[in-house]
Amino acid sequence: MNLKKQWLDWHNKLGWWALAGILVWAISGITHPMMAWFGPSAAKFFPPSVSLDASELGKLPALLADGDKVSGARVVKLVPGAGAPLLQVTDSETDPRRYYRLDSGREVIDGDQNQARWLAAYYSGRPLEQIADIRLQTGFDNAYPSVNRLLPVYRVQFQGDDDLTLFIHTETAALASMTDSSKTLLQGLFRQLHTFAWLDDLEYGRLILIGLLMLTLTAFAATGLALVFALKQRKIQDGKRRYHRLLGYVLWLPLLGWSASGFYHLLQSSLVEPVQGLRLGEAGEYRNLTEDFAWVKTLDGRAINSLSLIRGADGVPLYRVGLAPAESAAPGTRNQRFDGRPSEAGSLFVDARSGRLLEDFGDREQAQLLAARLAGVASQDIADMKLVTRYGPGYDFRNKRLPVWQVDVANDENTMLFVDPVTGVLADQSRSIDRAERLSFSLLHKWNHLTPFTGRQARDLMIVATLLVLLASSVIGGVMLAGRRKKRARGRNPAAAGTGPVPAPATQ
Repeated sequence: MNLKKQWLDWHNKLGWWALAGILVWAISGITHPMMAWFGPSAAKFFPPSVSLDASELGKLPALLADGDKVSGARVVKLVPGAGAPLLQVTDSETDPRRYYRLDSGREVIDGDQNQARWLAAYYSGRPLEQIADIRLQTGFDNAYPSVNRLLPVYRVQFQGDDDLTLFIHTETAALASMTDSSKTLLQGLFRQLHTFAWLDDLEYGRLILIGLLMLTLTAFAATGLALVFALKQRKIQDGKRRYHRLLGYVLWLPLLGWSASGFYHLLQSSLVEPVQGLRLGEAGEYRNLTEDFAWVKTLDGRAINSLSLIRGADGVPLYRVGLAPAESAAPGTRNQRFDGRPSEAGSLFVDARSGRLLEDFGDREQAQLLAARLAGVASQDIADMKLVTRYGPGYDFRNKRLPVWQVDVANDENTMLFVDPVTGVLADQSRSIDRAERLSFSLLHKWNHLTPFTGRQARDLMIVATLLVLLASSVIGGVMLAGRRKKRARGRNPAAAGTGPVPAPATQ
């Protein structure tokens, strides 16, 4: 048997299994961009900003002098609130945040839930009175899958037939996700059919089943590619075979890329132990702080966008002050949400005990300190550092924090740390093995390399168009396989067919 015949036999043998896999994954894959196209859209895409002045800041030392309020806290910062800025205190990743009023120092009752309600109204553009239900969510589900990363979040549901639901992460004041009844349905279909979420409790079973189907698609695409280039060019009379072969020239690369990157993604997520992403720091102790905020006058009119309490070198208490960008009031777009836009135009650090501006200490030095504290990285182990102001394959929009500093560690795993100098948090980390898989998935599965040239909308349209053409080609292939099986049956039973044996034509 020659090589071309072997390729053809294997292509036909894999045909029905490949058809099943393509139907399941192509149809469910189309639901993913549909969620972005037809799902609910936020009235605002970026968190609210806080406006601070010297009179408000002057009340901080007295508030912080009460050790019961911030002792042992992981993150302490001023955040925008309904009507006035609030002091937000985060004790752990899972407990609700605590809030204190700057004017009186009193704790806000049910402060975290009230903050979530206010943020939900801000992002949705709907009044607070239309909130039908709010509860703390500590796990993932169809409406809020694990791809969103942030937990816990507040699930805020509004009145109305659309069941508009927002998921609010109060520590970052972020809209973690937004859905309605139709998007939740599409999300459920995507999870059950595309990622086989119904096998989440049988991870190795899911790995084996999807792995076999992915390998089938990869082999199917490879044998189809071999046939496309191996078979001689000739006039094909059968229309189905002609169109099937022409489409093969276009579809072999997308199908091979999707199946190979999908299989790689599955292996990585199932077999490689992930590294811990979000990790909180420690705010430190804040006693005997100066009430002198004369440094505010040196800002030359620049607005203060944020203020957080951090530990400097040797545990010295510092204020980290974020400066508001000039375009902070400009409306955002859906593309900007995915690309990212920094919420500040610079920063400065102030010694909280002396009130002195630190000229030789900035975000870069703070990022080095955080890398040492949160990941045990010595200064000599840092290979490189850079400021990240846009989301990308290595640090994507699901982290909900910008800007961050990327710290490259010179170790065996080439670890990258992404630290948030605003709050002293390790936002994410990755190793070489993680970045290789993310790059593969970004380029081959999501086609993100096209986004700078086409935009997200056009890229998604190209993916959907390719999937529809792939479905059409697969249906044609299925019809050809059914015809081939029918002719084989006639050949085995010529009396029933009323004719002699009929040779089965090739499907290419």
